[in-house]
Amino acid sequence: MNIKWTDSEKKYIRDNAHRLKDVELAKDISKSSGRHVSLQAVRKMRQKLGVKKQSGRGICKIEPKRGDTEHFIK
Repeated sequence: MNIKWTDSEKKYIRDNAHRLKDVELAKDISKSSGRHVSLQAVRKMRQKLGVKKQSGRGICKIEPKRGDTEHFIK
């Protein structure tokens, strides 16, 4: 079954993917929307939005996009 994602749900994924695991995002969206949202559905939507997570168990950091350089102020 295809899920119709709202703009607010997409924004929630984009804004919170750096600090929450996909399973936690799925639980939060399920709770707020009143429908079941699976881990796979959240993962697929996050990937469609272009939000890539760093690999590794329990890591919630986002990978920087290609061409992005980090500037540090000393």
